[in-house]
Amino acid sequence: MTQPSQSEFLWFLQLSRDGEYIGTRERPPRKPTLPYISSLIETAGEAGFDALLTATNYHSEHENYTAAVAALARTAATDPALLIAVRPGMFHPAMYAKMLATLQNLFPGRVRLNIVTGSSPAENAMYGDNEDHSRRYERTREFMTILRQLWTQPPPQSFKSDLYSFEKAVLDPAPVQPIPLYFGGASPVAQQIAADLADVYLMWGEREDMLAERMAQMRALEAQTGRKLRYGLRTHVIVRETEAKARAAAERLISRVDPAVRAAFVASYAHVDGVGQQRQIEMLSGVGEDLMVEPGLWAGVGMARSGVGVALIGSPEQVAAKIRRYEEMGFSSFIFSGYPHLEESRRFGELVMPLLKGKAEELRVIHSDEVAPVA
Repeated sequence: MTQPSQSEFLWFLQLSRDGEYIGTRERPPRKPTLPYISSLIETAGEAGFDALLTATNYHSEHENYTAAVAALARTAATDPALLIAVRPGMFHPAMYAKMLATLQNLFPGRVRLNIVTGSSPAENAMYGDNEDHSRRYERTREFMTILRQLWTQPPPQSFKSDLYSFEKAVLDPAPVQPIPLYFGGASPVAQQIAADLADVYLMWGEREDMLAERMAQMRALEAQTGRKLRYGLRTHVIVRETEAKARAAAERLISRVDPAVRAAFVASYAHVDGVGQQRQIEMLSGVGEDLMVEPGLWAGVGMARSGVGVALIGSPEQVAAKIRRYEEMGFSSFIFSGYPHLEESRRFGELVMPLLKGKAEELRVIHSDEVAPVA
């Protein structure tokens, strides 16, 4: 008998309009109101998810820290935590350390932090950040170092470099519970920072051989630093009762991609200097007409979305088996998403989560895209 999964499962907290199609010229119909954001958190909790990721993106309708505060205040203490993303170029680390400590103390156990260095100089410039790749990672290292210092060492604390400086900072009280640091990056400098300072090293979905190569590199760095990391995987997911239905749902998702929207995404590739995003672009450019990267991994999302462009796809048993395979490789944290996010989180919870949690004998709801007749 397969043992229940001990991994943590996270969903995506959509802070922009949501809908059944991606890549459309028209804006998706569902607005990211506070009631919708809150219901997404509550639904993800009912589905068995431990937390939700709030991404930082200039193109999102809501700024993620502000939205996270509002959502945490509106939802229950027993609802899932939020993995709040931050770009170090947007905040002074001493101030941000205080902001996150306050949030963790007000909402104990519901705050995690995802450090995002950024992969597009053009997008970073929208925030007033014009640093190059090397300088951004130097800044990221110091940002994470300062957070650790202020959260774990008694006040007052001081720090001085050509990037950041502060004198006799007092952070009191410290976070009531540790705030885990999630961090991703495929370049050698990013991997070294993760080995030195992160709790969870995140990777975007790639072919299994690519993931295994990265995992081996990180294990070697672990041996050098003497630290142990947890490993996380970020993908989308499309699951239906059968593989054929899942493939049909995938085709429907991208059936309205506008050529102009697609062209804009292709043009944006020229401005990317992040290694992880470049790996996504190269991997997705080599897929065939069926958009399958490998069995169980579909590349269609990357046609109209930056960041991770692949989705787990298949029947509940196929998706669960793929996740089990990742667990065997060493992954123990998974961040999923699907369109629209509320319905797809519920679908995953009803179709896949019982298989992962050792409750396959429980009755699973059978979904249909057709409206059932009224009796």
